[in-house]
Amino acid sequence: MDNRLSLIRKVFLVSITLFTLIFGGSATGFSADLLLFAGAGLRQPTDRLIEAFQKETGQTVRVTYAGSGQLMSSILASGQGDLFMPGSLFYIEKLEKMGRIDSFKKVVAHTAVLAVNIRKTNLVRAFDDLARPGLRLALGDPKAMAFGRTALTILSHSPLKDAILKNVVVYGATVKQLAMYVSQGDVDASIIGRADAYQFRDSIQMISVPPDYFEPETIAVAVLKDSEHREAASRFRDFVASKQGIAMFEHFGFLPLAERGGQGARP
Repeated sequence: MDNRLSLIRKVFLVSITLFTLIFGGSATGFSADLLLFAGAGLRQPTDRLIEAFQKETGQTVRVTYAGSGQLMSSILASGQGDLFMPGSLFYIEKLEKMGRIDSFKKVVAHTAVLAVNIRKTNLVRAFDDLARPGLRLALGDPKAMAFGRTALTILSHSPLKDAILKNVVVYGATVKQLAMYVSQGDVDASIIGRADAYQFRDSIQMISVPPDYFEPETIAVAVLKDSEHREAASRFRDFVASKQGIAMFEHFGFLPLAERGGQGARP
């Protein structure tokens, strides 16, 4: 099974890379100037900001959405791209250690919540209820997406970790996939981003994860070292991290950074 999943992941990464190189990775249909790799859970505010940026500057931005781990592998495999905005600062810091990041700025917090299907709220009222026998859970693949790693961190602090893991019936590749599973009732609950649960608030109830179980992820936007349009990419980075950019993210349920997070631009 592990070999089969590994093969599927490799095929998926190659497909993303080929799609980007051949067709420009245009998930939104924009023609080429800047190429942005963005986490799947950031699609709604990112699409709006790209539209506003293009109107303001005349620059065009192509975008490819996928799980953050998948995008990082695609950047390393292709050597392409101008900008990277994953679901966790972890991936930018990892590329930075490899010498692949020119600069970055922090934008907003990406906080985890327990998302429960609205028809299962009688079964799940608190985090520890995830250990109830017979519950059907979905978690993120920690190799493919930011909230897969976050979920493992959260569970590592729970004394009920083993019982909760026994209830996991599927691992998703993107946070959007997990939100859909819960919203449609394919599973009873999952650990996902607050902003993703907020988008399905008619069918998903949010329950807080114990705050001492994890640190919220940070959304940041980075200019890639291999960018051939570094000045224009830096302008988009600054636009996303501006008050206007942050307000757009907050409109879609993201939370502002804590004081200790601040802005983190690097020369």
